[in-house]
Amino acid sequence: MKATLAFLIFVMGAQTYAQEDLLFSIYFDHDQYTLDHTHLTRIDSLNKVQDKALYDVHIKGFTNSIGSGPYNLELSRKRAEEVKKQLRSFTIISSIGHGALGTEAANNRRVEVLFHLKSRHIPLPGERIELPIRLDTLANLAKRFDMPIVGEKIALAGILFYPDQDVIMDESVPALERLIGLLNYHRNLKFKLIGHICCGDPERPAMDVINTRTGEKNLSEARARSVYLYLLKKGIDRRRMRYIGMAYRQPTKKGDEFDRRVEIEITSID
Repeated sequence: MKATLAFLIFVMGAQTYAQEDLLFSIYFDHDQYTLDHTHLTRIDSLNKVQDKALYDVHIKGFTNSIGSGPYNLELSRKRAEEVKKQLRSFTIISSIGHGALGTEAANNRRVEVLFHLKSRHIPLPGERIELPIRLDTLANLAKRFDMPIVGEKIALAGILFYPDQDVIMDESVPALERLIGLLNYHRNLKFKLIGHICCGDPERPAMDVINTRTGEKNLSEARARSVYLYLLKKGIDRRRMRYIGMAYRQPTKKGDEFDRRVEIEITSID
């Protein structure tokens, strides 16, 4: 009852009640990770909160003890990721799977969603911050393409990667499809995709970090290449585009979440 009341207060958007963290759980059937109508209805209520910018959202996935350790870890990760996809209008911190809890109990098959005020957040080593995907950032991208400037660099908001890998997350598809639509409309533009990393060494800014999928020390370039290959597969002419990795040569000085990015640079206008 207490958890339900906290949930309802939060949905109502009453800032005056937000004096402590708000935690609620989403429960899954055995061996399942997809969200049903009941799940989506509850999450949709959260997305109607007016003051999203005040909160961080932490997401943790769990399973019960049935199944092997590696299987449960992957299932818990998938559960967390499915919930996260529905909450991308919030700032997400460390959406991860934690594997099995101690027993076979059904209530261990869950995802915990924790909301707390950003002003109370204490950063932890290794945490991953994902900024909100907002429709107005996509609209801004369209405006920049309508008045292109050769040499201008535009950060591609909404294109996300798995930690320390060049694999594009599924929730990046809307931003990528928006980009493809703009590139098909503005066929006179040629461009360069530029990958950047966060957390580099200021004394050795050209040193890239390891892409854990391949073991190669080229993460910034590999991420730019992944976007290049996606665009190529969707019909964008390879003669219009190229890609490079800049490692840590061009930090934004705004924080890790801004440094970890892929940009598009207009190279010519025919």
